[in-house]
Amino acid sequence: MGTRFTTAWRSAGTHQGLLSIGGLPPIPGALSITGGALVFHPLNGTAPVAYPLYRWAGSAAHPSRESVVQLMGIAGTREDTLYLFHLDGAVLETATPGILRDLLTGAARLDSLGDAWATEQAALVDWRDSAAQYAVIAELARTAYSDTLFQLFGTPARPIGLVGDRGRRAGRLGEFITSRDSVSLSPSRMTAGSQLRHALAHELAHRWQRAARDEMRDLWQGVPPIRDSLRYGYRNTDEHQAEAVAFAVHFLQATSSPDIPTDAALELLDAYDRLVPGTTAMARRLAAERIYQQHPLSSSLLRTTSPTPEQF
Repeated sequence: MGTRFTTAWRSAGTHQGLLSIGGLPPIPGALSITGGALVFHPLNGTAPVAYPLYRWAGSAAHPSRESVVQLMGIAGTREDTLYLFHLDGAVLETATPGILRDLLTGAARLDSLGDAWATEQAALVDWRDSAAQYAVIAELARTAYSDTLFQLFGTPARPIGLVGDRGRRAGRLGEFITSRDSVSLSPSRMTAGSQLRHALAHELAHRWQRAARDEMRDLWQGVPPIRDSLRYGYRNTDEHQAEAVAFAVHFLQATSSPDIPTDAALELLDAYDRLVPGTTAMARRLAAERIYQQHPLSSSLLRTTSPTPEQF
């Protein structure tokens, strides 16, 4: 992110926002409308992603356009209002809703749009190719990111494996098996390396969770539940906690550059917490670990607890 990381997604007059793709932590980017789709251009330079703004409804004889944009909530103040929208498999936070707000009530605006379209998403690897799946996992295990996770949460007794047929049929992206002290992942169900890394952090968070139940209970005091019924961890405290830990790890990794302004980074943390409450509490806890002692936000995070970010 470097010096391009700013609070522009909160600035009136700019067409920017934070996008949480497929349940992952939000990333900043620029917004545009092309045809009947919202296109998000990540500031980190990864490929743009497009989401359709409507779907066809009605009968074949009388088709009609139906908006797929849903208002998830509003946060902030009258002078600094943030809108959170559900798109098709993503959540967008922006201070400049523009056409998205219009689509909530304006059928006429829908009819003025071009063709709806979306970017294609291919799996990281074919589910029938076990060798390729193991290769992807082995590559992940050799990364500095994995080393960081193992330093934080310990190294499982067994190498990272593949989710079995039963778990795969259940749609699981990962599993932590307590009795075996093992983590398994399902790269064939993922479309990006960021999902694979997030899944590893989530499953290792379960390992920490089981080893430090009392500490986790204390850390969780006063944390509100996830309000988004489509977000993983909704009405499930164990999964909610693991997601908060994984979000916290992502935040600390994403803000490790000293070039990022502290206020911008802490506003980003608030955005994480709006999606997965408890992220701030976990980021503060992890910032106390030796591996993050030189993190540019370490002192800010370890100060007296600040007010809980406003929930939408």
